[in-house]
Amino acid sequence: MQIHAVISLILAILVCGLAMWRGDRSARWIGAAFLADWLGSLLVYRPHVQSADYGVLMIDIVTLAAFVWISMRTRRLWTIVASAFMAIIVASHVAVMIDLRVTINTLKASMAIWSYGVLACIAFGTWAGWRRQGHAPS
Repeated sequence: MQIHAVISLILAILVCGLAMWRGDRSARWIGAAFLADWLGSLLVYRPHVQSADYGVLMIDIVTLAAFVWISMRTRRLWTIVASAFMAIIVASHVAVMIDLRVTINTLKASMAIWSYGVLACIAFGTWAGWRRQGHAPS
């Protein structure tokens, strides 16, 4: 595992852990789903030089479906934005599969960039939920 992947995993554990500990219901669910996505992707990842990993794609599709479901139930704007970032990750997988000019390195870069977007949404949602619960300074 490369150093940037380790840093990203540590950041995901911290942000999602904080969301599950201090966030409201939507932050807890989205945080748990994204952390499960991260850990599940580590378990099924099979490095291949030319094609996308179908196992990781399936996990990302399930996570996207969970994000959309949570977004529809909680009606929080940040969950919609997190769902959009997750949809871009899934679209990146599909782009690698249908167009051979899109390289696997492009997919990896896209997944890294948009994953940070999801983490930013989770962090914001955790803060907003914490604030709504009455922990904001007066």
